[in-house]
Amino acid sequence: MNNAREQLRGRLAELMREKLELRLPQALEDTLRINEDLRIDSISLLQLIVHIEATLGLRVPEEEVDAKAFATVGSLLDFIGRLAPAAEEAARS
Repeated sequence: MNNAREQLRGRLAELMREKLELRLPQALEDTLRINEDLRIDSISLLQLIVHIEATLGLRVPEEEVDAKAFATVGSLLDFIGRLAPAAEEAARS
């Protein structure tokens, strides 16, 4: 696995636990579905986007927000990675 992706996964899990107060499984696997498995509703998803922007220094353009990008943990990590390669750098800090 890509070390930068794993660091980003760790930051995402941290945001979900601390900011959204979610109880997550031990491993945040790519195949976990955001809504069905992690029980993140639309309001919590919007909050997560705000926290991703603030923590990783990204801007998530409204026109790029697509349900497919937020379907699974893996698709969300891919989406964040596409937004800015700098996201991987931010995940390390």
